[in-house]
Amino acid sequence: MITFRSDLRPKRRWRRVGWIAATIFVVLIGLVGLRVLAMRSFDRGPLPPKLSEIEGLPVSLPDGKRVPLRQLIRPGLPTLVSFWASWCPPCQMEAPKIAALRTKMGPDRLNLVYLNVRDPSSSRQDLNDFLDSYGMRADSYAVLDDGLIGKMTNSGNKSIPRTMLFDSAGRPVGTITGYNPIALDRMEGLID
Repeated sequence: MITFRSDLRPKRRWRRVGWIAATIFVVLIGLVGLRVLAMRSFDRGPLPPKLSEIEGLPVSLPDGKRVPLRQLIRPGLPTLVSFWASWCPPCQMEAPKIAALRTKMGPDRLNLVYLNVRDPSSSRQDLNDFLDSYGMRADSYAVLDDGLIGKMTNSGNKSIPRTMLFDSAGRPVGTITGYNPIALDRMEGLID
């Protein structure tokens, strides 16, 4: 009996080592997969123009006043521009994530320009209620004419939500079309 037990111990040990090696292998493959997914998380099309090229485009503030986009952007800070509409389910899913980013970064570290598009019949109160329900401040948005999306994005694709990130010099860093939480997390990392 003693001989029998001593013969089993090396087999058990090798089995245990095999399971540990297999677990490590699966975890590594998973991490590589997440890295590849994160690298592909931004749109593959053309980047938007520099902020200096689009800062003169008109937007409407919550009070109805029309101003150039540059009035919403403080120089020297990264800028996140997000296109949305209150009736858009992916925009509704993205709104809390954008609100959390704004809260985390604060106005001293990030320009957040939240541009409403395609809500022509919504009242300002409807838009404010939408923002309030998702934790956004009512003063954090402006309205962009739908026809100007192409000029701002360098694309004929008018899909929303769409989020664009610019560095502190106004150069485009990346664009996300549709709700993509992995890409939004990656943008947050690029801001830091």
